[in-house]
Amino acid sequence: MTLFASLFLTLFFIFIHKRYKFGSDDINSRKVHNLSTSRLGGIAVAGSFLISIFLESELDLFDVHIDLILIFFLVFTLIEDVKGILKPSIRLLAIIVCSFLLVAELDLSISNLGVPILDLFLENHTVSILFTTISLSLLANGFNLIDGFNGLVSGFSIMVLTILMMVAKEVSEPEIYFLCNTLLMSVLGFFVLNFPFGKIFLGDAGAYFLGLTAGVLALLLAQRNETISYWFVLALFIYPVYELVFSMIRRKFNEKTKTSQADDLHLHHLIYKEVVDCSYFPRKEFCNSATSVIMVIIACSSLLPVYIWADSPVILFSICIIFMAIYTSIFLKLR
Repeated sequence: MTLFASLFLTLFFIFIHKRYKFGSDDINSRKVHNLSTSRLGGIAVAGSFLISIFLESELDLFDVHIDLILIFFLVFTLIEDVKGILKPSIRLLAIIVCSFLLVAELDLSISNLGVPILDLFLENHTVSILFTTISLSLLANGFNLIDGFNGLVSGFSIMVLTILMMVAKEVSEPEIYFLCNTLLMSVLGFFVLNFPFGKIFLGDAGAYFLGLTAGVLALLLAQRNETISYWFVLALFIYPVYELVFSMIRRKFNEKTKTSQADDLHLHHLIYKEVVDCSYFPRKEFCNSATSVIMVIIACSSLLPVYIWADSPVILFSICIIFMAIYTSIFLKLR
């Protein structure tokens, strides 16, 4: 049902855009396509997910309070997709507030990383709550940062949610399995109309929502099972997290601009400019989508090891280091 609901809502927003130009991406000065396209695909993803879990009467983890927090967040970020008037600082504040509310409502707490010095600080409940809130906020921003080409965020999310489902099944977490499966179906309904033809985009609301929700599900899985390390969560999302951190450092020390200043110097932009030869493709959107395929392959190269060694902090930490080294070397080579 969730898949069809997502597909229906996605088609509905495509129709609304064609008829009324509502939610157009014309406000985005950095777009790499020519046609006006709807940015409301994220509302279809989030809407189908929230409707499905609301109708599930036996679900305890995501109650009505969680739904309300996510709905408030969606409405707020929708303003940016429709009007493009929210300052980065305002969006960041909204993400932090919603992340904190989710952490408090679900009693999420990263309290044991296996690093004595860090764990000493994380033993303090307030510090742990703040650290978890900041981690979720960074992840949501990271998802928005990598949302540049057809199927990139949604394709990456499909891979991540599939792994979360597999791990949840192995450790007997039926609720988390159901939530991951529901979100996966919501993404798939959007994905088939976003990739490869780019009929609709996620927009800020969709990217933020996916990062926030997937992050919460991963943290819940790690918190409820001692065999799963919190490093599993970082290794699973190392691509969007490192994209964000690397971009902030690059802007601050290399470009000498604000860390929140948007640009087209992310790795996916460089691959589009320097690696993908658009002359081989009959349509520009295929060139756009080919960039996503390359990036998803790079981003997902670490996911199989992450799944295999989900309970090994040392190996998971090593995977993070290796991925960051590969990302940085590719970036410097292309730049």
